[in-house]
This record gives sequence, structure tokens and C-alpha cells, in this order.
Amino acid sequence: MTPSLTKARFRLVVALLALSVLVPAVLAAAQYPRYWVWIAPELTPMTWIQTVFLVLAASASALAAVVGRLRGWSRGARLVHWLLAAGMVYLALDDRFAVHERIRDRVLAPRDIRIPGLSWLAPGDFQMLFVAIAGLVFLPFVLRALRADKTALVLFCLGALTAAIAIGMDTIDPATMPMTVERLEQTIEECLELVADALFLAALGVRVLGLIGELADSAPGSGPTRTVAEPTRASTPASPTSGPGSLDTPASALDADPAGPSRSAETAESPDFAIAR
Repeated sequence: MTPSLTKARFRLVVALLALSVLVPAVLAAAQYPRYWVWIAPELTPMTWIQTVFLVLAASASALAAVVGRLRGWSRGARLVHWLLAAGMVYLALDDRFAVHERIRDRVLAPRDIRIPGLSWLAPGDFQMLFVAIAGLVFLPFVLRALRADKTALVLFCLGALTAAIAIGMDTIDPATMPMTVERLEQTIEECLELVADALFLAALGVRVLGLIGELADSAPGSGPTRTVAEPTRASTPASPTSGPGSLDTPASALDADPAGPSRSAETAESPDFAIAR
């Protein structure tokens, strides 16, 4: 991997993590002292940012599958990335249109549908728990697909851990908390969700950049260029009359001539003689 590509991967991670911290800070400052208004509720600017991160992560996973096809990956290896992209798209749609919240408020909660034994869950607020279980089942396949890139693997593991904490906070029944605590808890939960999205995007973006670098390295003619030294030539150009009988011809060569050594020096040095020979 080239140094420029390594720097690009590092800058991508730093930029995404910085955004995941700066965006909530700006949104909270914009509505202070009601810091939670643009963060905690659904269908807010915070939700829009989360949706963008998830869509970009889905696109990166799909691009990894395409590059993997060019590199000759098996169908199973590419399928993992396609399924991961589909899961990210579902989460993005859920964030953008508040799908599970609408199902909870309009279908499950009015009928007091809950999971027995899980008293801390609000009625109908168990859907994301099922999403978390599905994610845990699928996680080993994703980690296996990313194990060739340690940086991407570590980032994705951190994202999965952060997402698990956020989902756990989201399942707590708000009715058990005072309003001020609920606002703070929901704000922290949304901030953790954004950090998890940023880590997922960073992991998949780093993986794609690494694959592109490997693809470029394996392209024909991408190896190091070797300089072939030209043969050293004599600094003095050859005489146009070089050859047998020329001025450069040794005396021994003249002695071997069938005509014998009886020729005079003037005849041997004559240009006409050199041409005739």
C-alpha cells in the first residue's frame, strides 16, 4: 500500500470521528438551553446525518463487493458485503422514516404487546432488540470478510460495540425516568448511534480504499520501473576506413596478405588501396 493511500485512510477515519462529535455539539449549541430538540426526537437534523452515514456505509459495502468480483472473490464472500449493504439501507430507512417507532406507537404499544420477563422494555419497544440479535448472528460473517484488513476489522468491532450500547439505552422504558433524565438519556443514545454509524462507515471506507490499492498494485505494468543501462560505447568514433588494410590495421595483418610484404608503405597508406582490399 502506498504512503498516500495510507494517509487517505487515516484522514478518512479522523474526519468521520470528528464529524460524529462536532455535529451533535453544533446541534446542541444551536438550540441551547433546549439542547435535545435537534438531537433526541425522531425526524430531526441529527436523524438526517445518521441516515447519510448509513447510506454511505451501504454504498461502500456494495463497492467492496464489486471490487471483490474484479479480484476474483467467491460468491459467498461477495454476498456478505451485499447483505451488509442491504442491512445498512434498512437502518437508514428506519432512521429516516421512523419505521419501528411508528409500528410501536400505532400497533404494538396500544395493545400492550411486550416480551414477558423483560420489565424494563416499554410496550412494543422490543423491535430493535431483535435487530440487535440479527446483527450479532451476522457479525461473525462480517468480521471474517474484514479480517484481511486489521484497521477495518477494529473499526467495525468498535462500531458494533457502540451500536449495542445505543440499542440497550434505546430499549429502556422512558416512563421509568424523570423528564430531564429522559432527555439526557435519549440525547446520549442518539450521539452514540451517530458514533457507531461513523465507525461503520470508516471501517467500510478504509476497506474499499485498501482494495482499490491492492487492485492497482496487481494491475499489469504497476511494478517498479527498472532502468536498463545502455552498453558503453567508445568515445572515439570508428574510422570510416577501418577494416583490413586501413590505417588502423596492425602490421601482422598486412604480413598475412597473400601479396606479401613487398608493397611499399605509401601504397599501404593509399585510400585507393584500402578500398580495393
